[in-house]
Amino acid sequence: MDRSSLYLISLASAVSLATSFLAALGEARLDVYVSVFTLIYLAFKALFRPATRTVDFLEAALVASFSIIVALRIMEVLAGR
Repeated sequence: MDRSSLYLISLASAVSLATSFLAALGEARLDVYVSVFTLIYLAFKALFRPATRTVDFLEAALVASFSIIVALRIMEVLAGR
């Protein structure tokens, strides 16, 4: 099995496992799922270092979403909600 296949299978398995685990815990907030998926994606990308020829738009979208979620949570804390 080549490195990219192992990367994709491992990533899919980890995301599926995380989704099942969060659903079993009764988690319904989208921001938790996006945060966990972002962390999994970046960890597996750092671990496997897949070869890319273009800009990784998925990474950019996940990091942007994660940043927005964190900024909104910080604003909630500062606003005293």
